[in-house]
Amino acid sequence: MKCWCSALALLPWVLVALDAQLICWQALLRCHDEPECELAYNQYLVACEGNIRGTRRQCPSHCINALIRLNHTRSGPDLETCDCAQDPECLSAKRSIEPCLPRRHPSDAGGIGCMEARQRCEEDSNCHTSLTAYLSYCGQLFNGRKCSSKCKATIQQMLFIPNGMLLNRCVCDGVERPFCEVVKENMSKLCSIGDHSVISDQPDTDDIYEDEDYDPKSDKEDTPMPPHRLPPSLHASKTPLSLLLLSH
Repeated sequence: MKCWCSALALLPWVLVALDAQLICWQALLRCHDEPECELAYNQYLVACEGNIRGTRRQCPSHCINALIRLNHTRSGPDLETCDCAQDPECLSAKRSIEPCLPRRHPSDAGGIGCMEARQRCEEDSNCHTSLTAYLSYCGQLFNGRKCSSKCKATIQQMLFIPNGMLLNRCVCDGVERPFCEVVKENMSKLCSIGDHSVISDQPDTDDIYEDEDYDPKSDKEDTPMPPHRLPPSLHASKTPLSLLLLSH
């Protein structure tokens, strides 16, 4: 009887040791014990099925949103950081879904993932309106040509919106990460906008004098960039993350 009791006393330590090898199972069990996490996890399985199986490389917006909702639960973030312990299916799923994962940063880290920042902005009517204007007036910025006065004014307006400031500090993530970084670099070089700086009512020099090989008919400042000149990812109804960003 004494030995049996001693074995029971040691059992929790044995379970901890075994659980360290399969910590993702522990994270999943904790998630299932939390109703909000279990619901978000089931939604994630449906929304990201193609990515989890490795049959889809792009991240659909509903998959990204499902991951963000899962990360907002108490136990959800543990599923992202857990150890697969050499489980091939777990490792494969983690590799497949990694590009879609939103990056979460503490407030003192200088920013959050751009996917999460976009989600917050889209839920804010004022920020969403500014994003729509940004897409209309900053078409030439996306291809690295120029940052017009109206584009600057639109970005400036977003800097006065709290969720717009999140877009200013966010870190590029997801499959659009490379293009996102290019757009941020273009803004840094071409816009030269500081937080809450004053925008002049006078048009920029670039708005008056174009390059000699540039056809002004193709760039009316008040006209959105025509669909055939946008990157393929912009033809979808959901705006890609990389074009919803502000410069550092």
